[in-house]
Amino acid sequence: GALTWLQPGTGTGFVRLVDSSTITRGANDQNWGDAACSPPDLLSPHGIHLAQRGDSLQLLVVNHSSREQVLFYELQPAADANRAPTLAWRGCVTFPDHAVLNDVVALPDGGIAVTHMYDRENEMLAQLKSALGFSDGFVWRWNPGSPPRVMANTAAAMPNGIEIAHDGKSIWVNNYIEGELRQYDIATEQLLATIAVPNIDNSAWLEDGRLLLASHTSPMTLLPCFGLTQGSCGAPYELVAVDTRSGTTEVIFGAPKGGPFGPATVAVEYQGKLYAGSFSGDRMAQIAR
Repeated sequence: GALTWLQPGTGTGFVRLVDSSTITRGANDQNWGDAACSPPDLLSPHGIHLAQRGDSLQLLVVNHSSREQVLFYELQPAADANRAPTLAWRGCVTFPDHAVLNDVVALPDGGIAVTHMYDRENEMLAQLKSALGFSDGFVWRWNPGSPPRVMANTAAAMPNGIEIAHDGKSIWVNNYIEGELRQYDIATEQLLATIAVPNIDNSAWLEDGRLLLASHTSPMTLLPCFGLTQGSCGAPYELVAVDTRSGTTEVIFGAPKGGPFGPATVAVEYQGKLYAGSFSGDRMAQIAR
């Protein structure tokens, strides 16, 4: 696996920043993670989160290797805004052996919140249990100086994407099986709100302040997508914008019959367009707003 950079409009294409042979590139005496955490044996990234950390930019990466970990990198912009940045290793946090992580966000106190989809066991059995409503999932919370712990009140069948609110006081968690976007207070860990959106994968904030969710409208059609490394399986999906203050939702793009790309698992906005990625195939989508 690798972490790559794409800046549309520059003509540079994909630039590889870190791979399994360069995981700890740029390491120094700064450690933003757990002092006892050893680097992974390979890079196999999942969810990521970029946020300000003091005067620095911090990139968090969920990584699947022999251990489930969150990796910390400092993103260092290039002097030329049209050139790729560099990533510098800043540590990691290792989670218990039964963990299967998905997505991560940085918390204001230097900690992190990470979704745990289900307990590590036979993959198909775990997914079947989730589909049947067994709540083996939750949100992990880690704070510097303490081991990871389960965040109260977050039990769910298959928590997926996670984002932090604009004010830094709450998190929004996508619960795929329940079809709910849930808001939790970071300080009290109480459930604050739920918004119904079916089969939501990952999320990102739009420039207008709404939360953009990737929703799979026909989950059973996803089965042929697993393991696909080329092309597209074309499963249908929608991109749903949620006003988290009012709870109103708007489908801003839909692919009811799949197509040359799909299914989207996340989409981000950049210079007036949406760029979507998928867990399946080898394609991204550029979508005009």
